[in-house]
Amino acid sequence: MKVPNRRQDERRPSARFIPAAEPLLVIDCPASRPRSRAGSYPNSITGSTNIGETQFSTMASVSPSKMGIAVAESGDGSNNPNKTSPHHPVWSYPDDEQPPQSLIASLKSYPKGVFFMLGNEFCERFSFYGMRAVLIITAKFLYHGFVSLAYLSPLLGSIAADNYFGRFRVILWVSLMYVLGHTLLSIGAVPYLTYSVQTTLDFSGLILIALATGGIKPCVSAFAADQFNENQHQQRAQFFSFFYFSINAGSLVAIMLTPLLRGRVSCFGSPYCFPLAFGVPGVLMLVAFFIFLCGWKYYKITPASKGNVVWKVLKCIGYALKGKLGAVLKRQDKAAHWVDYASPKYSDPLIAGVKSLLAVSLLFVPVVFFWALFDQQGSTWVLQASQMDGRVGPFTILPDQMNTFNPLIILIMVPVFEAFIYPFTRKFVEITPLRKMGAGGLLAAIAFIMAGFLQLKINSTLEPYPSNGNVFVQKFGSESLPLSFNGTTSTLINGKNEIPAEINDYSTTFNLSNNAYIFGVFDNKQGPSTVLFPYKLDKASNGHTNLIILIDDDSPLKGTPLVVIDNKGSVCVEKLIEQGTIINIQPAIISSQYYTLYYGENCLASNISLCDHQLPIFAETGAVHALYFDDEKIAEMRQIIRGNSVSVLWQLPQFTVIALGEVLFSVTGLEFSYSQAAPNMKSVLQAMWLLTTFAGNVIDMGISGSRIIHEPALEFFFYAFLMFIVIGIFIVIAINYKYVDEEELQSESQAEEEAEKVTEKHQPQPIQQQQNKTAELP
Repeated sequence: MKVPNRRQDERRPSARFIPAAEPLLVIDCPASRPRSRAGSYPNSITGSTNIGETQFSTMASVSPSKMGIAVAESGDGSNNPNKTSPHHPVWSYPDDEQPPQSLIASLKSYPKGVFFMLGNEFCERFSFYGMRAVLIITAKFLYHGFVSLAYLSPLLGSIAADNYFGRFRVILWVSLMYVLGHTLLSIGAVPYLTYSVQTTLDFSGLILIALATGGIKPCVSAFAADQFNENQHQQRAQFFSFFYFSINAGSLVAIMLTPLLRGRVSCFGSPYCFPLAFGVPGVLMLVAFFIFLCGWKYYKITPASKGNVVWKVLKCIGYALKGKLGAVLKRQDKAAHWVDYASPKYSDPLIAGVKSLLAVSLLFVPVVFFWALFDQQGSTWVLQASQMDGRVGPFTILPDQMNTFNPLIILIMVPVFEAFIYPFTRKFVEITPLRKMGAGGLLAAIAFIMAGFLQLKINSTLEPYPSNGNVFVQKFGSESLPLSFNGTTSTLINGKNEIPAEINDYSTTFNLSNNAYIFGVFDNKQGPSTVLFPYKLDKASNGHTNLIILIDDDSPLKGTPLVVIDNKGSVCVEKLIEQGTIINIQPAIISSQYYTLYYGENCLASNISLCDHQLPIFAETGAVHALYFDDEKIAEMRQIIRGNSVSVLWQLPQFTVIALGEVLFSVTGLEFSYSQAAPNMKSVLQAMWLLTTFAGNVIDMGISGSRIIHEPALEFFFYAFLMFIVIGIFIVIAINYKYVDEEELQSESQAEEEAEKVTEKHQPQPIQQQQNKTAELP
């Protein structure tokens, strides 16, 4: 959140009521994390727009405590106070601001409808972030593809609300689509379905949710602001503080809770419960829909205003490109700027605004790469955390819960920067927006260097893979059995053996084509019997500890009960002893690493005193053990995959550094570019800001999702290198950049509009021609 420089505020004209001539673009960020925490996006709505899920004023900076109401441009770029609008008056703080009311008195004066919107927003954000928190566990490419679509779809939602259906109907219909998407995703997570059915349900659900979040977010904050009366300046500004709290509360609770539903609950015979983790957010979205319906009779519903600045700008650019191409082909290219070819079909203020927009857009290139790095907190950094030890004393942190640190760090550091760091730094050097952005980009690159070195440390704790052409074989059993390798006879030792991955003969032929196998040799009356099955060299996921049972088919223990009890006497696992069965020990939120395994022919979970045998277990997160039962009913446990030994808390430094980068880069970036564009382009910049996140996630899909770089540490270093290059170029451009005075831009825009009005007034046109021109003008 940007606390304005006091001297800058004093230079701005006093605020006043400005009725908008045409409807304003209303766009909100659907994403992934509440980018609002850093205060990244300014407002441009009836009252205030929630861009990136926080509130900022457009024409004047307002302190976060006020959460100010925006003075915004009209759809045609006009900021003329003489224009009026029957639908969307735009408010700012007046000079004679009303005396502040007490909190209780202010709440009592709220329109009833806004309370339903607060509940709706909490549930909707829980729904979105809860689903997204566990999505990376399924697929990295899918995660970034989903985020990309979720950042692109708000453009469609804003056009639908502004031009065709109105905010209320879009929220109503899209909420049902939201619920349907969650339902499909939850059903698709049921393990009993065929692969083709699961894939169809998963992709259908994700596409519906991405489109739905893009449809609902441009509308909900603006619709809530519409409920206040024109004289409720203080209440409307105060409401957005509560709205901001609902967003962050919903996202934080979701990020902490849904990973627990996935990793701490078993269902459908699986140690994980993705149907529940995806289903609970769906239920919350259904609750959000019903909360919205309950407030129907209290709402003030505004019809669609039939205007959208983004759409007009796109048409203007398309028409100009067409004119430029035609002039080049005819060898008549004489225009000073290619956008000038949009004249006379489009107004001069709009054309001037498009030019300023294109000039500022060059600074958006590093923004794209910043989001490419930043959004990997929900993908590659989660996968990195899954290879680390999540135990912190008696507590266990799940990999996808590490994302909760980002909003917490942001909420702490934003006021620290504004109250201490910026004032102290200004004593020694001038702080400019471009310097902040450059420093923020460098911090993002440094965070990925830290992630790369941390990954190198993690790699040293991972299991090595066999040499090319070889496999690992873990041999168990007291019997020895010679194997033949290309005519050479050899005997495996107990423990890990590395042998050629070819056909090996010993009574039975096996094709050892996987990386690793467990091989048991048992002594029976009929002679040695063997058991062979593959295992993965990956660590147990989600902080679990896995035990793989190895037992002779003729053993009397086969099919008998086995129980795992924690140090509090609670039953954690209850299974039958069968060949290849995996015992999954998952730690609770607060738990000990010490467990006891009980087994025997008469063993009961309800009465472990009947169990004949017991074995102590020390459960390391990520470890995999082979549980071998010998001929004398004695269990032996041997570790075949080492546990995670690098604490997940070592990720905190990189989370902190990239969060500081967000404060410097994201908070400042849009604010700067916003101030450097013409007033009639403010709303379009909001759309462009969303597209930078879309483009950043497309980059992630191309690099991380496609696994072009197989080694994670090298991938982190590659991203850091890209960011250093981009920021280096950005710094060179910034050194030569000349800041544009925001008030000068505004006055020039108003002067152009006044001149255009005078020209139109003295050049009357036939009625039909006027109608055609009105239809053409943006």
